[in-house]
Amino acid sequence: MEKKLQLSVEELPKNWKWLLFLGILDLVFGILGVAVAEFLTISTTILFGILMFIAGLVQLYHYLKEKEEKWSGRLAHIIFALLYVAGGVIVFIDPVTGASALTIALAVIFILIGSMRVGLSMFLATHHWRWLQHAIGGILAIFLGVYIIIEWPISALWVIGLLISTEMILNGWQMIVVALKAKKLANNS
Repeated sequence: MEKKLQLSVEELPKNWKWLLFLGILDLVFGILGVAVAEFLTISTTILFGILMFIAGLVQLYHYLKEKEEKWSGRLAHIIFALLYVAGGVIVFIDPVTGASALTIALAVIFILIGSMRVGLSMFLATHHWRWLQHAIGGILAIFLGVYIIIEWPISALWVIGLLISTEMILNGWQMIVVALKAKKLANNS
């Protein structure tokens, strides 16, 4: 027997109007992001390159500042720092190639996560628990990963921007739903 989830007004934000505004803003920006997914992909990749470069510089600074000769991770630390700096420069100079590499990595991650969800669904089914949503989510993730790989390298131009936009749309929708529920509960109390 399932228990029905009951929310009280104290569990929701008091300022539902602000949450509603943020939800609408996220939803609108997400929709706009879908329209300019290629631009969003390239700009996000450039930002990623800048962040990699800065992280590498900070690691280099730490390497040069620390004078511990006995530190066993010293060589690995400098190698990682140099890889971050080089990777950041490459991604910044050629964001399309950077987006292409990130897109392949995302596709592989989707396939792995999807496979794990399908495996989890089989485990849940053997215990007579709810398994269908895990199986569907896993199959969709595998399908998405395979589709991205099949469409590669063209998919590298839109995948990252579309995923960011989709997250913004879903987040905006969720905030709107919570805000409207908070408004309804506030009006009933």
